[in-house]
Amino acid sequence: MIKIGQLKLAVEEGQDSLLPAIAKCLKLKKEEISTYQILRRSLDARKKPQLFYVYTVSVELRGVSEKKVLAKVKNKDIQSYIPVLYQEPKCPEKIQGKALEDFFQWEEHRPIVVGFGPAGIFASLLLARAGCRPIVYERGKAVEERAKDVEALWEKGILNKESNPQFGEGGAGTFSDGKLNTLVKDQNGRSRYVLQEFIRHGAREEILYDAKPHVGTDALISIVSSIRKEIESLGGEIHFGQQYHFQKEEKHPLIIAIGHSARDSFRELYALSYPIVAKDFAMGFRVQHSQKDIDTALYGEISEELREKLGASAYKISHQAKHRSFYSFCMCPGGYVVNSSSEEGRLCVNGMSYSKRDSGYANSAIIFTIKKEEYGGENNPLAGIALQEYWEEKAFHLGEGRVPYSRYDKIKNVANETEDLELMLKGQSRECDLNPLFRFENYPKLGNIKEDFIESMEAFEGKMKGFAKGNTLIYGVESRTSSPLRILRDENFRCMEKDIYPCGEGAGYAGGIMSAAMDGMKVAEAYIRSLQNRG
Repeated sequence: MIKIGQLKLAVEEGQDSLLPAIAKCLKLKKEEISTYQILRRSLDARKKPQLFYVYTVSVELRGVSEKKVLAKVKNKDIQSYIPVLYQEPKCPEKIQGKALEDFFQWEEHRPIVVGFGPAGIFASLLLARAGCRPIVYERGKAVEERAKDVEALWEKGILNKESNPQFGEGGAGTFSDGKLNTLVKDQNGRSRYVLQEFIRHGAREEILYDAKPHVGTDALISIVSSIRKEIESLGGEIHFGQQYHFQKEEKHPLIIAIGHSARDSFRELYALSYPIVAKDFAMGFRVQHSQKDIDTALYGEISEELREKLGASAYKISHQAKHRSFYSFCMCPGGYVVNSSSEEGRLCVNGMSYSKRDSGYANSAIIFTIKKEEYGGENNPLAGIALQEYWEEKAFHLGEGRVPYSRYDKIKNVANETEDLELMLKGQSRECDLNPLFRFENYPKLGNIKEDFIESMEAFEGKMKGFAKGNTLIYGVESRTSSPLRILRDENFRCMEKDIYPCGEGAGYAGGIMSAAMDGMKVAEAYIRSLQNRG
């Protein structure tokens, strides 16, 4: 098999032009190409409004020597290729003298998975396929019922503390954009395996090759439900509405896949002397723009027909300000800002898109990194949670229980006559002065971040015209971008030399749906490997 990289086609040409382009690259006739597969597709807008798709493809030849073709073309972007196929872990046929099936009939041998977000889902899926009959505890509800509770929060302000945008089947990622990109290097094929499983359970095939794949909240709901049903069909049990309480001595093998919002569980683990350390994390605000402004900044002046074909555009941007850097995170094209709270008296926001990304507005978190030394984390592993709670309480009181927001010109304190944007918000809101949210009175090392925020917004305007318009909307607060702590584990993914496996975003080992799912796979593999020594 041959892999071709940097294969560039104008976006107007479409995929029908791929085959002749491949043949031209390889100096072959089209008939000598047996099959090809798109491995990756990204958009090149450096010469806007001339836009190109850049493809990476794998190619199988018909009646032609690959070695001779590679020698003839002599191109560093064309090389021999052996695809990496993920191998699902398998249990030994006998464990402790018992047949596999008999061993996992014993209740205490069955692994417990705590949390059913991406890490817990994919850990459970591998365990179930290997015959381990996992038992899952998820404090929230099944996704169908959870969706009703989330709507009640957004429409009526009614919070269910155990079933909300943070807790429940699918984890926090279910009510987000459903982004499936990751920066994790994948030498074992786990990333592609996760994408293939999403497709097998209902996602679009394009996620397998798009550089910035997403599925959307509406699609994720049915996908996670379908995966759950497969796990159950293989002998797994999933207990919704049951928060697991950790014990000094666990009776079952244990996979800890709780999300970063399970603060009471982290306090419980810390009280049991689990090895928890503080780490750097990030917080900030969510900003909203007209999607057309973002499209024009990224695509240039193009026809509406082409704009519709390309879909809503996405950006990634950063700036080093005077005291600290700000950067975009979890950008949601054609999306909504959402109330993502899970605790009484505290408020936080996130971003979400449906699969069509057609709201007409774009939003993104604009966040800054907070070092553990700035919030006392070197002395208290749970100090980052306390900082998040402090900021969320300020936001809650400022908005009187609703999402506080303001126009950017009011934050800058300048007059601006631009027309108001429509609020693309899932949740109740209150327009107010956001200045109190820029001040961290209880954290002198953080101080006031307003100057750096404004400097960064103006720098972003220089890179993307329209970013710092007066009518840009700023929502508070984006406080749960990542976990502020880590549960330590060894090279075998175990904690305290026991059959305890912390994983995913909450445990501090991931940052998004894909990396969390892959980390859940790693701990499932590690547990199954440990069974080899018990044969």
